[in-house]
Amino acid sequence: MTVITESRLVTVTIDGQQYTVPEGLTILEACRMVGIEVPNLCYQPLLRPWGSCRICTVEILGRRGGLVESCAAQVRDGMEIATKSPACEEARRFVLQLYLIDHALDCPTCDKSGECYLQDNTYYHNVHTNPFRRPKLARPYKHLSEYIDYKWERCILCARCTRVCDEMIGVTAIEVLGRGLEGEIGSAWNIDLTRTTCTSCGMCIAVCPVGALTDRRFAHHPWELDATETICGFCDVGCTLNVEHNRGLVRRITHLWERGVNYGYTCVRGKWGYEQVQHPARLENALVREGDELVPVELAAALDRAAELLRPYRGTAFALLASPDRTNEDLYLLQRFARQVMRSPHVDTLVSPAQRAVDAALTASFGLPVSTNSIQEVFTDTGCLLVVGPNIGQHAPVASYWHSWARLYRETALVVVSADEFPLFHRADVWLRIRPGTEAMVLAAMARVIRDRGLARPVEGATGLSAFMASLDAIDPVAAAEAAGVSVAALERAAVLYATGGAGEDASPYPPSQIQHTLAHAQHGDIAAAALLANDLALLTGNIGRAGAGVVAFRGPANAQGALDMGCHPDWLPGYRSPEDAAMRQDLAALWAETGGNGSGSAEFPSGAGWGYAELVAAIERGEVRALYVAANSHAYAPALDERFLAALDRLEVLIVEESFPSPLIERAHVVLPVTMFLEQDGTMTTADRVVQRLRRAVDPPGEARPSWQLVQELARRLGYHWNTRHAVQLFQEIARAVPIYRGITFPRLERGPIAWPAAPGERARQTLRIGQNVPGGGWAVWLGSGIALSDAWLRLDREPLRGRIAFRTP
Repeated sequence: MTVITESRLVTVTIDGQQYTVPEGLTILEACRMVGIEVPNLCYQPLLRPWGSCRICTVEILGRRGGLVESCAAQVRDGMEIATKSPACEEARRFVLQLYLIDHALDCPTCDKSGECYLQDNTYYHNVHTNPFRRPKLARPYKHLSEYIDYKWERCILCARCTRVCDEMIGVTAIEVLGRGLEGEIGSAWNIDLTRTTCTSCGMCIAVCPVGALTDRRFAHHPWELDATETICGFCDVGCTLNVEHNRGLVRRITHLWERGVNYGYTCVRGKWGYEQVQHPARLENALVREGDELVPVELAAALDRAAELLRPYRGTAFALLASPDRTNEDLYLLQRFARQVMRSPHVDTLVSPAQRAVDAALTASFGLPVSTNSIQEVFTDTGCLLVVGPNIGQHAPVASYWHSWARLYRETALVVVSADEFPLFHRADVWLRIRPGTEAMVLAAMARVIRDRGLARPVEGATGLSAFMASLDAIDPVAAAEAAGVSVAALERAAVLYATGGAGEDASPYPPSQIQHTLAHAQHGDIAAAALLANDLALLTGNIGRAGAGVVAFRGPANAQGALDMGCHPDWLPGYRSPEDAAMRQDLAALWAETGGNGSGSAEFPSGAGWGYAELVAAIERGEVRALYVAANSHAYAPALDERFLAALDRLEVLIVEESFPSPLIERAHVVLPVTMFLEQDGTMTTADRVVQRLRRAVDPPGEARPSWQLVQELARRLGYHWNTRHAVQLFQEIARAVPIYRGITFPRLERGPIAWPAAPGERARQTLRIGQNVPGGGWAVWLGSGIALSDAWLRLDREPLRGRIAFRTP
């Protein structure tokens, strides 16, 4: 790990021991950094110091010393600090006694009992009597929404909940109402939170140090539950979740602060999406069509029937479509099943046309369908954020939290090009509230402004620059602004902010700017052109190949990037190897023969590209594809299936469907195999910004549901192949051999934290520990554990996979 300090170091003495820490840290964070615990109630990582609870009081020794709040006082060179002096203990005990005057002593029935900060500090400081005791005041429970309850007499008004709602989520749905004894937490005019800007993310519950804000769907105590750390399977941000469960059921999702790519923060899907996993409609049994009806059968019998039906269709009459919600291990074995066992090149994913357009645009510009940089770089390097497309607060909520944080704490310039409304957008430096479908027009106009003002800094080595520059002559920013419904001045300001990294035209050199877009979720306009122009903007301004810059595309499904990495694409084998390359095909065939051939000593599979989704639908309609295997996952957050595709399925002779919920696919299937969801299996997933993470099984799947890789392995064995994988770790070991960009990644390394590819074997992870003014929290925050190690994950121009591949593309 590289350690970078952006502040000078100072020496302080804490509890008699000298330590060297960065100047500008608060005493509380300096203590955390060196492993000394200081009690606190209102401190929350990533939020600014508040200093309201007074529990973090420490004593400064010396002539100018005294008691101070450690969360707000900064360290100075030569400072002597006592965290456990009699004066500290007495001050904290006094404050705790004041808190307990009206605080409800209902610990045996409180949801927070066992993890309550006030309870812990009361025991720790031996507060067993209270000279200020009087009859307690109480109020009835207040139902803030279908998810959240509020109990006034437990609240200590630390304002953690309102601060996280304002500073991190960026919606300000709740606030402190009233003052003094009348103070309470609530929404404006006490209306239900569903009628406010609330996103139901549950972060107010998560940060509450006591039991004032509680989860209405949770009715257990922490000591009754087991916990499993895993990854959310509902979008490609890839948030780490702490799944708490007992008796085979998930009871709640909690938060591992400063862990994973989300540092403990979640959205509504991450917080309450477990209800989808244990929904009563989940498929538990296999189904086989008998006449016009689907009949429940044992899983083994269904697999026998599926193998029997598929056997005559080996070759190009067979195709496979996989949901990008599956794990890397599932997707790798699914495409291997199609190519090796069924000998068909027709493999693709179940994604929308907009998602395919974004993938194609990334491939055209960068050689591969990948995001070039990490979203974590907004914490440390990005000077300007350009957010393009449908509401990012809905499609990649946790990423939008970082925008709010960077805007507030790092003064990162924020430019939004979106027809949707979201509270964060009102805080942007420029919000181009365009007409739906005009993204491409606006981005082209921004490129023209950048060129005409002399702000272009094209990336060296990119092909197609002259043709792209010439194409801008046909763009009229005034006409584009009028067509999009925005002012010319706002469009020009947006272009200048992005081109100069938010620093203005007089600055030199310009800070990096990053584009984050949700065009894969767009419903209107020329999505392919908009995605290409986003890439061209980054190339035009020199924002490729540097930290804090680049393009990050949020494509929706949890493992959309991993699906492509694993070869679930008609044009690529695993690791983006060309099926036309004989040497690459030979290497892969040798690996597959070694890890599960058919006894012949070889593992031949078709050469050449297969048919993609659109071509497959047409081929089914023509009768050229007669058997289809669909690995679907029709949960509530999955996109709807295309009507033309569903109509074409009626022409198939064989349709095998893996599914977790009843869906239109099942109505047409000949065999239905119940499949697990993300909380029910082990494996890995890859985020939108190429970060590979470990998925862990938290609960057992319902009935006979199994992971995809187990289902297709059983089918392969019934079709004569010796596949004998016993655990996902074995599959990942094979993936690391088959996919060059994954070769430095192993399960033991993933246990220590996420890793961004490419990762070479034996190469230590490129991670940077940053301490100083430009880290989360400004000059006073320190991230501990895995959260502090920000992956240095931006792709270099002089290395694979970008080397020799980047190009301007004229839409």
